[in-house]
Amino acid sequence: MTETNADTTPKLLISYRGSKIELPLEPPTTVLALKQRVVQQTDRHVNNLSTDDIKLMLQGKVLKQDAEDLYETLITRRKKKPQKVYQILATGLSQREAVQAEHDLRDGLQAAPRIRDDHTDKGRKEMERRKRLGRQMMTKIYTRKGNVAGSSGYGDYGFGTIETLPNLPHREKAQRILETLANDPGIQACMAKHNWKVGALAELYPEGKVGESEVCVMGLNQNKGMRILLRVRTDDLRGFRKMLSIRKVLFHELAHNVHSEHNGKFFQLMRQIEAECNSLDWTKGAGLTDMSNEDGGTYEGGTFRLGGDKNQAAPTNNLSTRELAAQAALRRMTLEEEEIQNNCGCGQKSLFLPPNEDNSMDQT
Repeated sequence: MTETNADTTPKLLISYRGSKIELPLEPPTTVLALKQRVVQQTDRHVNNLSTDDIKLMLQGKVLKQDAEDLYETLITRRKKKPQKVYQILATGLSQREAVQAEHDLRDGLQAAPRIRDDHTDKGRKEMERRKRLGRQMMTKIYTRKGNVAGSSGYGDYGFGTIETLPNLPHREKAQRILETLANDPGIQACMAKHNWKVGALAELYPEGKVGESEVCVMGLNQNKGMRILLRVRTDDLRGFRKMLSIRKVLFHELAHNVHSEHNGKFFQLMRQIEAECNSLDWTKGAGLTDMSNEDGGTYEGGTFRLGGDKNQAAPTNNLSTRELAAQAALRRMTLEEEEIQNNCGCGQKSLFLPPNEDNSMDQT
């Protein structure tokens, strides 16, 4: 092959656990052959990893057929000019790693301290202190940033652009949900406190059915803050998930700005973020911030499962509705966190990104 031909041959770039595998896209290039290459590249570091453990994603879609010839799919059958590089994302765990991941998850949930509302005088004073800190953080944001998320004034903290899927119904509502999250005073104050900036807050295509499908991703943090994607729509694309549920997934994904693995340190930071986002928002009262009643429309409940030990329920005499709701949330917290973790695209399960061809992102 001449140097000129080599330069014009399309390439495949496979990403797996931080490493890159570059291959020429020549006939035949099957999905199975690519999986085998991934296993060969990592077998020195991963015990008992097989091709059955590997999942490959190309342009937002999982490559399910091992016999599929990607040269035929990408070059022969397509009329448009081939790309120079096709990027493929590989995910997968060996059986040994899968067992260890389950142990790490249980240990992390048990080790991380719970965040509880303190309704004593000392707790109320602490809440006021946090609100004052929140006002200071917001002053810091608007002094240096001078604008809201999604504008050209994006500065040192918060989110840059807002990205939605233009070919889905009610795109303006998806836009409004993401903007509400990006401009939430508590979230902005928390991000300013940690000096976090995220390049884009984006809509995640709702692949899979909540509570039914093996793969049902609710959120994804790409490259520790380059881009955070959130699932805002219901499975049937006709409605939207509750704002409070989406917000909790965002807390989870923000913790991935620091920690990649779901371990004790991760869950401790995630709970810290939730506490800070609620307490640093001086516009809300103590307890949980419920934004689930945002202007009408069809909404779907959160992904959490109610539960907890009934014997651990706190006395309910003389408690306000807000305090009762807070206690109920605390009793289900572990199961809720586990559910969000299982549906996080940053873990080692296969994940779905918005299809690039049919639903390219709209940026604002």
